[in-house]
Amino acid sequence: MVKSPVNLDAVYSNNVGTFQKIANTVLPVKYPSKFFEEQFDDKANTTVFAQLGYFGEVAVGGVRAELIASKNGGVQSAGVYIQILAVLEAYRSKGLGTALLNYIEEQTKSHYQHKIFVHVAVDNQEALEWYQRKDFRIEGDVLPNYYKETSGSPDAYVLLKKV
Repeated sequence: MVKSPVNLDAVYSNNVGTFQKIANTVLPVKYPSKFFEEQFDDKANTTVFAQLGYFGEVAVGGVRAELIASKNGGVQSAGVYIQILAVLEAYRSKGLGTALLNYIEEQTKSHYQHKIFVHVAVDNQEALEWYQRKDFRIEGDVLPNYYKETSGSPDAYVLLKKV
């Protein structure tokens, strides 16, 4: 049996800069260092799931998601929100994005959640098609001006997957 060159590992304080570089290279929105470092803040009142994706020994992708609170302010979470899922272009179609999404699905189920949400810019056809192949569906209307500082469209769809 051949071992897959695709592997995942946790995001640690010593490799979070790599994750930030990948995300800011792939995505049209630039995330500040504070966004990536807050997952190591013991005082933060959030549950974050984050993994780096490796092809061989090289980090080429990453995912970050968090449990989201219910709209009525209760203690129960309403699902898991994917904040970032990014794979360097040269490493797409090698199973890395799928592995990262599978990790989020496992975390969603292990935290007794049933919905995964993600925002995708309306002009990001490649991402929209990829998520739809993974059983995500567009939920509701276009969110105008969702992205404030972006090199792409500021408008976004919310995509939902039930697990």
